[in-house]
This record gives sequence, C-alpha cells and structure tokens, in this order.
Amino acid sequence: MFKKISAVGVSCVTALVLMLSSIISSSNASAVSLEEMTNAAIDCIISHEGSYSSINPNDCGAVSVGKLQWHADRALNVMRRACEINPTFAAATLGSSLYNEVMSATNWNYRTFSSSEASAAAALLGSECGIAAQDAQASSDVQGYIISGQNMGLTDAGALVLYADIYNFGCGIAARVAQRAASYAGSYSAVTLDDMYKATLNDGYSSNSAFVDRANMVYNHLCQLDFGGAAATTDITTTTTPAIQFTEDGAGTYTVIASSLNMRSGPGTDYSIVTTIKSGSSVTVTSTGGGWAVVSYGGYEGYCSMEYLSLAQNTEPSETTAAAEVTTTAATEEATETTTTETTIIETTTTASETEETTTETETTTSTTEMTFETTETTSTEVTTEVSETTTTATELNEVIVNSAYASIYGDVNGDGAVTVADAVLLHKYLVGAVSLNVEQLANADCSCDSLLSLKDVTVIMQHLSGRLTALPIL
Repeated sequence: MFKKISAVGVSCVTALVLMLSSIISSSNASAVSLEEMTNAAIDCIISHEGSYSSINPNDCGAVSVGKLQWHADRALNVMRRACEINPTFAAATLGSSLYNEVMSATNWNYRTFSSSEASAAAALLGSECGIAAQDAQASSDVQGYIISGQNMGLTDAGALVLYADIYNFGCGIAARVAQRAASYAGSYSAVTLDDMYKATLNDGYSSNSAFVDRANMVYNHLCQLDFGGAAATTDITTTTTPAIQFTEDGAGTYTVIASSLNMRSGPGTDYSIVTTIKSGSSVTVTSTGGGWAVVSYGGYEGYCSMEYLSLAQNTEPSETTAAAEVTTTAATEEATETTTTETTIIETTTTASETEETTTETETTTSTTEMTFETTETTSTEVTTEVSETTTTATELNEVIVNSAYASIYGDVNGDGAVTVADAVLLHKYLVGAVSLNVEQLANADCSCDSLLSLKDVTVIMQHLSGRLTALPIL
C-alpha cells in the first residue's frame, strides 16, 4: 500500500514538474526582447532595400544609400558617420571634394550622384567603417521605429516588427495601418501580427504591388520565426518603458539649451542613444512625464530629459481668428519678398502676451504678421481655424498627389527638424507655384494623410501650432 501511495506521489510530482517546466519554457520562448525585434525588423528591411554598398544615385530626386537605403539627408548622415569613424580612409576613398561636402553640407534634399561619386560612396559604405556606421545607424533607426509602435500601444512582437518594416517604407502609412489594425482588434494593445497583416492588405497603399509583396514576405518570415499571434508577446522587462505616465501636457516646440543633448530609446540614461541634438536646435515634444519628453527631431523619435529643453516662447491664439502660434523667433521670419504687380498675402492675426512685442501700456496687445510672396495670380488668403473659412480669389490652389512613403516628420515642410509657421508659409508658396519641393518635403506636408496637398494641409499645420491639434498627421 505504501509503495502504491509513493508511486502515485512520485507520478504527481513528476507531472507537476513537467507542467511547470513546460510553462516556464513557453514563457521564455514567448518573451521577445527589443534587440530580437530590432534584428528581425532589420533583416526584413534589408531583404527588400539593399546591401551595404547599394547606391541609388537618383531616387526620386535625391540619392539613397546603404542597406536601409537612407534617402537624401539621411544618406548624408550615414555617410558622415562612416567618415567620422575613419577620416583618413574616407577622404582617400571619396576624394577631397566629396569628403569635404559630406562633412560640411547642411542638407542633401536634391543631391544626386554621378557615376564616379556613386562608385566612391559604394566603396566607403562597403568598407569596415561604412559597415560599422550602417549597423549602428540601422539599429538606432529601427529600434526607434519599434518604440514608436510601443508608444502607440502595440505590444505584440510580430505586429511591432511588421509595423517597423512599414515605418521604414513610410511612417504615415505605418500609423494608418496600425490605427486600422486597432479598429479590428478593439485596441492597440490587442493587435496581433495577423491584425497588422490584414490591415496592411486593406490599406489604400495596397494598390502598390511592391508594397504588397513586401508585406507578404515579412508576414511569412515572421510566422516562421513564431512571431505570429498571441504566442509572441514582448518581454515587458526589456521593451516597454517604466511606469511613467506620459501625457500631452507640455507638448510643443522646445529649444535645446545644453551644449548637446542625447536622444535615448527610453526615458532614462540607461537606454541607448538614438542620436545627439546640437545646442539651439528646435525639437517637437509630443508628450511628457517623469522629467522626460517624447521628442521628434530630424526624422528620429525618442526621449530627452526635460532639464535640457526650454519651451519656445509662444503666444496665445485669438479665439476668433488665426490658428497660428507666433513666437518671438517667428517674428524674424516675417521677411517680405516684394513683388511688382501681383502678390499673394497670408495674413495672420494673433494675440501676443508678455513677449518682447508687448507694449508697456497693457499686458496684452494684438500683433499682425503679414507675409507676402511673389506669384502669378492675385490671391488673398486669410488662414483661420476652419478649412471652410479659407478663401481664395482669382484661382484655386493646386491639389498635388504625394507619396507618403517618403515622410519623415509631418508638418516639417522646410526640413529643419521642427514644425513652425515657416512650414505653413512654405507650403502655401508651393501651392501657388512660387517654389518647388522635393519628395520628402511633399510627403511631410501631407498632414491630413489623404495623399493630396491643398490649403487644408496649411490649415492643419496652423491648428497644430495653436495647440488645437496635439499631433501630426491627423488620421
């Protein structure tokens, strides 16, 4: 009898051990770290972008380089990073002219390569220093993509990797697909890889065969990695941010007041550095919490300490007129381009309180900013808070079809890394034919995410600057 009881006891204990072992094993297998997701996403992106030495001399008006096919200014950044690792080798490989340009240029919005420049750039990027620069940049960029998805509320590893791949194709498309997936699942936190995949195929961009082929390849690859469904949850100890409550309080445009400021992948100094921001740079803060800010700058997204950020001195918008935020720095951008007989005028009336422009007689005065630009038609436009109140005379402004795949920072039309009144003015000048924009600028200008550019997008930027819209794009 004792032997039978003992045998039964041993059997029960054995079964319990096996059950616990199975649970622990399953738990370990299902927890996917940020590094694993980043590596998986990089593998997916490389498979349909390029190799270390890939060069597209003219990719829709500007050069694209490397394994992630960094475009325009991003191509400049990754090449500069390679040069900084080994300046002597880089100078000898690129030649003094191209090397000096890489180290000193402020933008490559329209920079294309000749065949000799493409060969030299390929040699640099395929070298040891070029590979190291690209690996570091790719890890930083793609980790940022995934964190962007986590900030939206996505938690499933497969969904986050697919989101990151789409983000590399176009951040506006990724946001739109994630929003659709959340509508299927009921919330962002409930979205699975299957939901993201279904939303991708139902997106308006699914008419692009390359986009669909890319989604199919990534989905199948992630299923093979067991990243599909609820089984592949993220490791919350390494991928999600600490229990800091981030709110939209404090959102706005800030200036870096440190000699240089690290943007990190999470809200703490123990997180990896995404990029370094120079003193005096303007950054966009979307939310704050625990002494940290969620920041967008130069196509990067991450976290910066609020201690080294100073809120740009803004004015409160009038309740009855323009949805514009006029800062003391924007006042210097009121420079007027004189015309001979034909002009376009944007007139924005705002209320200025306790700024340098405030008179000593009252605490609040009204200032009027007039910006005049040369065009081919006489047009008078008053930008207001409602699209319906925006009027034109003589001619209607053109609607322009854009490619959202090239968007970096929505609203940043001039490409300076911040959204300001100058961006709304530049977009208006483009719409009336006074200036031209490259593909990235056009994509950034599509703030309503409808693949068209019109006065609606000008108004959306102004509403964002006034605080009526907390984030761009509007979906």
